[in-house]
Amino acid sequence: MGIIRKKHNKKSRRPSFKSVLTSILATQAAIFLLLLAGVSLAGTAVAFIASMPLFVVFSPILVPAGVATGLLATGLAAAGSSGAMAVSLILWVFKRVTGKEPPKIMSKVLRKVFPGGGTHLNWQQNQKPSQRRPAAAPSAAPAAAPST
Repeated sequence: MGIIRKKHNKKSRRPSFKSVLTSILATQAAIFLLLLAGVSLAGTAVAFIASMPLFVVFSPILVPAGVATGLLATGLAAAGSSGAMAVSLILWVFKRVTGKEPPKIMSKVLRKVFPGGGTHLNWQQNQKPSQRRPAAAPSAAPAAAPST
């Protein structure tokens, strides 16, 4: 048994003017971006070499300053996340124990702590369907017509 090969009729297609122009412009853009990357790398290397003596001289000051800045940032992030977790836990425990909505002041605190306004802690969705209160009925007063 032999392998049957089909003969493909390969038509010699000539590239269009648009594709030739596109490839020329793309090549020029790529060359320009490569040159820009090389100049940027060379400038960065020169700046690094020039500033290295300053880093060596000021390292007794810069290293402790960097460590202190890192510790302060870590402490602030830990304090903020702990506070946000405390507020959400207080609201959760309040809801779990009393079965009521939290006071309005807690909602104000929650809006300040959570950037989303605490919308992810929607109490109505966490309740069973039998415990959910119906949504408030729309007011019967018609909307005021805009004055011109």
